[in-house]
Amino acid sequence: MEKEHILLLILSSFFLLKPIAGANDDCLPASCGPHQPEIRFPFHILGRQPARCGFPGFDLSCNEQNQTIIRLPSSRSYIVNRISYVSQVIYIDPEFCRPNRIVGVNLTDTPFRFSTLRSFTFYNCSTQNYGFMYPAIPFPCLSSRNYSVIATRTGIFSPAYMPSNCQAMKTIVVPIRLNSDFRDDLQLMWFTPFCRSCEMEGRACGLKSDDGETVCVGSSRGISKSAKYGLSIGIGVPALIGIIGLICYASARAQAQNESHNQSIDLFSIAIIPQPRTGLDGPTIESYPKTVLGESCRLPNDDATCAICLSDYKPKESLRTIPECNHYFHSECIDEWLKLNATCPVCRNSPESSSLVTPCSSASSTSSREDST
Repeated sequence: MEKEHILLLILSSFFLLKPIAGANDDCLPASCGPHQPEIRFPFHILGRQPARCGFPGFDLSCNEQNQTIIRLPSSRSYIVNRISYVSQVIYIDPEFCRPNRIVGVNLTDTPFRFSTLRSFTFYNCSTQNYGFMYPAIPFPCLSSRNYSVIATRTGIFSPAYMPSNCQAMKTIVVPIRLNSDFRDDLQLMWFTPFCRSCEMEGRACGLKSDDGETVCVGSSRGISKSAKYGLSIGIGVPALIGIIGLICYASARAQAQNESHNQSIDLFSIAIIPQPRTGLDGPTIESYPKTVLGESCRLPNDDATCAICLSDYKPKESLRTIPECNHYFHSECIDEWLKLNATCPVCRNSPESSSLVTPCSSASSTSSREDST
């Protein structure tokens, strides 16, 4: 009986103090330089933060110029311009102006996903006049006195209308949202691990289990070392005293019971079994209502921004609704989300039906038709 009590004390103390241990000072945010992005979970800087502070595939490094670098396994190294932990988007510099850098981005064997893929064709024109091909994007860094390098969205100009002095150089596909300047930023998204709720609360995020499940740690980011130490002592010591008292009370009650009652609980059979984290299948996702926005971009719930990519809705964009909660998202964003998560990214409710068409979605479709006319 005494051995069981000691084991219970150890296990209880471990699970109680584990969240406090997760806020170890070794995992405090870091950066490569004073004007560089703050690096915290799921990212970590090699050589500056322990590997346990990050998630596999989110390794970053610092170059000699104190710039933050990410190396994609099947591609090249890129400078990290900024990271949005709430949107779960990392912005990288394509560095097209460097030699042999007119290449697409390969995300094979990485935890990242494309936001929106768009194709661009680069041209070498024997002129420096860019206006004749508006909306061509000029690249002065690749041009010279005798020729100009420009890029256009593939398919905008028919080959028959292309000036004869412009020769196609290369066509690449890059992750960029509409109306963004792909010379400055390319956008990569991640869905696992999911830390958006922690970030919105201003709390640290860390691993809860090896399968990628996360937990919010602490009351807020940036707690000082002395405050964490005091919090650990203030919570841990009274909790241990309470556990010891409960064990003593349980022991006295157990001894008062009939000696012939020798059933025991195998502590090792008590396990916290994490729920499987699976998304929805394709037919279920496709069964959710889709809406094409009209010119007014009005929705029944007056929500003008996609909660996944945080971009405003624009006319003619396709939206999808989760019937159970009537929340709207870009179709491409919510489809990718639901493949990995079976819950709404806003309210975290699990959809129970895939065939319901809500009044909200019908009203939105009606609004779209009215706008289009």
